Amino acid sequence: MANLYNAGKNDHQYIPQIKEMTGYFPIGASVDYYPEFQASMTMHTIILGYEINGHIIHSQNQLEIIISSNGNCFITLHVDGEEYEYTNIHSFSVLLPGKAGEEYKLNFPSRASLGSRGQFRNGNAITLITRHHSRGMVALETQVKESQIPKSGCYRNHQLVLLDARTSELEFSEQRTHHRLETRVPLTIQLAHNMDQHSCMLANYSEVHLQIKFNNDDSLSKLVKAGDRVILTLKLDNLYKTFVISGTIMRKSKDNAIFTMQEIFEDGRPRNFSLMDALDIKSCLLQHPSTH
Repeated sequence: MANLYNAGKNDHQYIPQIKEMTGYFPIGASVDYYPEFQASMTMHTIILGYEINGHIIHSQNQLEIIISSNGNCFITLHVDGEEYEYTNIHSFSVLLPGKAGEEYKLNFPSRASLGSRGQFRNGNAITLITRHHSRGMVALETQVKESQIPKSGCYRNHQLVLLDARTSELEFSEQRTHHRLETRVPLTIQLAHNMDQHSCMLANYSEVHLQIKFNNDDSLSKLVKAGDRVILTLKLDNLYKTFVISGTIMRKSKDNAIFTMQEIFEDGRPRNFSLMDALDIKSCLLQHPSTH
């Protein structure tokens, strides 16, 4: 794979890849990441902006990427009232918070392995991860370019880090490649527009979606439809654990529905559903007697 940050200044072939990257990792998105290819050290962060050909932008509205039917590609940046149009991209970086305290949530051996300069030491490999409703897990390999503390602008006096996109390709872990657990664990479902709770069954589970069985409940089957926002409560009494997850019904048939997990409740408050949440639930289900 060619390195994006080593691309020649007269090479515009990376613009379609940049369009794809910014689609999966848009500004403002909460994503997971891990340093130096150590997935066990997954932490959370947020995309604060991009650096493109030396310009920093903090809003998706400042970026236009056009790919015409005849193959011409160009990027337009709107910065401080000026427009900059490029057909050749010689640098593309993702902007993240440099110090958000996520490393302190790691166990002591993991924190120690990061060293005194932490996960954003110049040159470190950083894998960004997001979840897509149809593509599954999407990973973007990057490398720490530099840390900075702006003296002006919307993030002045905050430590930020720039990550160079390392390759011209994204890596996809399609949902069908996830190991799917077959199980029979009771669930309750609550529709966002209907506060009544209904009993149903968790039939199978992957890191991205789970399948709900309606237990021959015709009334629930008629209530639920694709696109509905719902809240699921999964109680695992054998482990004294309860997971409350909100998300969207992706597909629905007469007897079952496929649910995409998007948020999880922690201390009564929702936050983005992460890879670590997905693995936590999977680990717990593997210990349930009904899972095989």
